[in-house]
Amino acid sequence: MTIDFEKMKENLDTLNGYDFEEAEKAERRAGNLAVEIGTSKSFQARLAARALGVPYPEIQALNLKEYNKVTVVVFNFLYSSLDVTEISPNSTETSQ
Repeated sequence: MTIDFEKMKENLDTLNGYDFEEAEKAERRAGNLAVEIGTSKSFQARLAARALGVPYPEIQALNLKEYNKVTVVVFNFLYSSLDVTEISPNSTETSQ
């Protein structure tokens, strides 16, 4: 399988909370107990599969370098735009 990373990035942007929750439910059923599910490689792979419209096992079957690249792209998508001051419960700063 060849990954179209541009398509994956575009499609990640179209996913919603339902997609996130469905991927999380699948991970929890599979026994993933990660506290912050978004940092889990298998969760990231599930989101990538949803974005690409392929079955999760196709992502799992990628060679290690390609699998890692896919999961890093999803991780960056999930976390790169976070402004920590916006989500910190003890923050006194406000975002502009």
